[in-house]
Formats: sequence, structure tokens, C-alpha cells
Amino acid sequence: FWGDTLVVTMSDAEHHEEEHVPLYAPFGKGLMADLKTKLPWYASDIKDGFSSKAVITVLYLFWGALANAVAFGALLGENTEGYMGATETLLATAVLGMLYPLLCGQPLTIMGATGPIAAYIIALRGIGEAVGVKFLPLYAWSGIFLSGFLFIGAMFSLSNAIRRVTRFTEELFSVLVSVIFIYQAINYFVDLFAKSENSNGEAKAGLLVGLLTFFTALSIRGSRNGSLFNQWTRNRVADFAPVIAIVLGLGLAWALIGHYGIEKVDLDMLEISDDGITATTLGTDVRPWLVDLGDINGAGIGLSFVGGLFGFIVMYFDQNITVRLVNAREHKLKKGFGYDMDMMALCVCTLLLSIVGCPWMVSATVPSLNHCRSLCFLGNDGNQKDEEEEQHKEAKLEEASKKALDNVRSLMGSSLMEEGGAGLGGNGPAGTLKRSGSHSDLMKQVHQEVSSALEHLNLPTGTGISGCLEQRLSGFGVHLLVMLSLVVARPALASIPMAVLRGLFLYNGWVNLAGNEFWDRIWLVITDPAKYPKKGYCKITPLWKVHAW
Repeated sequence: FWGDTLVVTMSDAEHHEEEHVPLYAPFGKGLMADLKTKLPWYASDIKDGFSSKAVITVLYLFWGALANAVAFGALLGENTEGYMGATETLLATAVLGMLYPLLCGQPLTIMGATGPIAAYIIALRGIGEAVGVKFLPLYAWSGIFLSGFLFIGAMFSLSNAIRRVTRFTEELFSVLVSVIFIYQAINYFVDLFAKSENSNGEAKAGLLVGLLTFFTALSIRGSRNGSLFNQWTRNRVADFAPVIAIVLGLGLAWALIGHYGIEKVDLDMLEISDDGITATTLGTDVRPWLVDLGDINGAGIGLSFVGGLFGFIVMYFDQNITVRLVNAREHKLKKGFGYDMDMMALCVCTLLLSIVGCPWMVSATVPSLNHCRSLCFLGNDGNQKDEEEEQHKEAKLEEASKKALDNVRSLMGSSLMEEGGAGLGGNGPAGTLKRSGSHSDLMKQVHQEVSSALEHLNLPTGTGISGCLEQRLSGFGVHLLVMLSLVVARPALASIPMAVLRGLFLYNGWVNLAGNEFWDRIWLVITDPAKYPKKGYCKITPLWKVHAW
């Protein structure tokens, strides 16, 4: 696993990241290439999922998936008169969340309802109401056309275009989604005090429980950089940070209820229907599971074609930018990517969701990034190499650093020779890079080579990402728990205070901002210049341009 096969696979992954990939590929070519890249790893994806790290991740993300489904389900229910509510959203999250990681190319992404998709569904319902077309048939036909566009996108590799998106755009999108999570959490706690129907005890208890959940998770997560115990122990404790925070939040909530009584501490609990898993939000008599596709006229089908096209545009960016963020270099993924497999899996899932009138799902940004980072190895975690393998790694590291140094010497030597100089020592190595353009271009090339060398030499010290547990079972397990909870644990779910879930929402949004350079640059305006990070954007780019962007 750590030998020659890994080197070949990393080469394939780098090939997928080429900057000059074509905007599209011949019919089916990209999808076949994805299958050739990912299928050899399928058995490993299953086997590697039987890990304690995967179990911890499942226990953590289950609460987030549940809170996300309830939040967006409630939003959709309010704006669709209950025709698409929390029950439909929870069931879609559970079923499609289990199916997607088994079919897709990047199983580290987590399926769920998202803000852009929910907003589009609400807008589609409003348009249908304005022209006199029933919502569910319009939605179902729009989803069928949307699935057709996704199929075309998968077969012609239209996801290649997303690779032209810059890191700036990716980080901007990530910050936007994180801010939405943070806003929703804070807005919930503000409403506890603002709404007149809430008692003073409920508001105070809800805020206390939510803040305890947030700060406990944040503090325990930060223990990785502490001084107590050894690094392995600190990493294991930090992995359990959200789970520990949830348990403490639940304990505090019910302790307050037990001490002061339910009348004074009337906390808002998770709303779950008591009619069983087979019932829709409005009941199957009013709103059956299968949508009547014939209950629409020709004009409505024409409108649904346009709705499917615009839905494809929204879903294309929402899905692919999230996958790009998960596939980022800093996560040290080794099993390659599969953008066309992702889109084909999304095509199948969207078709099924449309026929039963459940909200469309995509790879949700914040849960996906938290899933990936929860599975990342820090420092020497997960590396059980023998001495021979370690020596082989050091030899490769030395070779890579020498190559980078030779490239720098070649660039500087060619610069001096162009100006009549003798080069670096006259007998410097004949590198393969040539200087092009102005001195500014030369300095950028040198900076890139030096940065590459430093990246190779920057070995993990215990808190840096050294790898990731790439597998398919944790994503499947998260949504399996959601399904089991709907089947056998409805009373238990109904006893979970929303304040705990909102505290977890706040934590998910906040930790997703860590390492986001766009977010870091926002604070440079009020940061002491002596405390600027040692990043290229603080040294090469004029700061007024950084602030302007």
C-alpha cells in the first residue's frame, strides 16, 4: 500500500489536477477513465472503513447530518405548505446518503440539503404558483430534466470546466457556506430572546447549552497543540471533541430540566413525526410518496425543462466546488478523483428524489470538509512503516529537494547569462526550466520552486496533515444511523434539544474557516503588521491589492 503502487496512484491524481484539461471530453471517455482510476481501490475503500477513526467520525457527523436535515426540512416545509418538509428531507438524507458513497468517485463528500438548492426549490415553487402549475409535478419533471443534464455532464466530462476555477473562488464559496452555518446558529439563539412566546428560562438555558456545546468542542479540538500527555493521546481526544461536547450539552440540558422543571426550562426539542417512517409530512392521504407525473400540462413541462436547466447550473457549482475543496492538495489524498463518477451518481440520486418529491441533495460543503478533516491523519498517525520504508521515503525527499534546487540554479543561471553573466559558478546543473518574461516573472518562478522545495521539506511535526483515511463506509454509516434513528429511536430523537444541534452548527461553521486563506486575509486590515502570517500574499503581492480583493 505504501510502496510503488502508491507512487503510481499519486501520479494519476496529479494528472487529474492539470491546469490545462479540456473543457469537455468525447462521450464516455472521462467516465471510463474515472472507473479505471477508482475501481481498483473499491475493495480497499471497504476494508479501510473498518477503523476506529471511521467510527469516531460517524458518531460526530451523525448529529450534524441530523441537524442539517431538520433545519432545511423545516425551511422547505414552511415555504411549500408541508408538501416537502422535515420528514421528506430526513428520509432523503438517509437513503440517498447511503447510496451515494457506494456509487460516487469521491466518497469523502457528504450528501445533504444545502442553502442554494433549498432556495432554488422555494423559488421554483413560487414560479409554479404564479403561472398556475402544481408544485410537485413541476418539481418532479424539473428533476427528471435535471437528471438528463447531469447525465450529459457526466458523459461529456463537463466537470472539467470547474478546474478552471481559482483557489480564490473556492475559498470564497467555502467562507460563504460557513457564514451561513454560523448565521443560522446565532440567529436561533437571538430568536430565543426576541420571540415573545419563549420563556426567560428557555432562552437562558438554550443559550447556555448551545455555548457549552460549542466551546467544549472547540477547546477539546485545540488540545492537539497542548502539552499534556503525548501527541497520540491528544489526537485521539481531539477526534472525540464533537461527541464529548454533544454528550455534555445533552447532560446539562436535562440536568436543568430535572432541577428547575420542564415548565421553567421549556427547551425547544427536535421535531419528529409520530406517524412512522412511511408517512409523509402531510400524510399519505393528502400527499402520497409517488408524484403524479400526469398532473401537469404542456406549458408546465416546458417550464420544468427551464427549471431543470437552471437547477443544473446551481447543482453543478454547488456539487463540484465542494468536491474540489475536498480534493485539495493539503488533504494528502492518494486514491485519485472521479468527477464524472460523482456526477453520474448524482444523476441517479436526483432522478429517484424527484419521482418521490423529496428535496434534491448534493455534496454539502461544511459537512464534507469536516468529514474529510476528521479522517485526516496528523503527524505520524496511521503510519506503521518499517525502517527500510522510512529510508526509502527520505531518499525520495532528498531527490525531490535536489531537483527543486537545481531548477532554482537553472533559473538564476539563465537570467545572468541573458545579461552577459557567467551563470552560477559556470558549471551549474543544466536544469530544464527557462526564464521567460520580466524580472518579476523570474522571481515568481523562483518563488514557486522554493515553495515546492519547502513543501517537500516541511515534514509533519504532530499537528500537520500527513494523510487521510479514504474509504466509503463512514459516509454510509452516518446516514445508516440517520435511517436507524428514524425507524427505532424516534422518542430519543424527540428528546434532543435544538440548542445542542445549533451549538454543533456553530462549531461546524467556525472550524471550517480554519486554514481558509481568504478568511485570514480579511483580518489583515486590522492585524498588526508585525504579526502578519509568513505567506506569499503578505510578501509578494502589494497589501493594498490584498485588501481590495
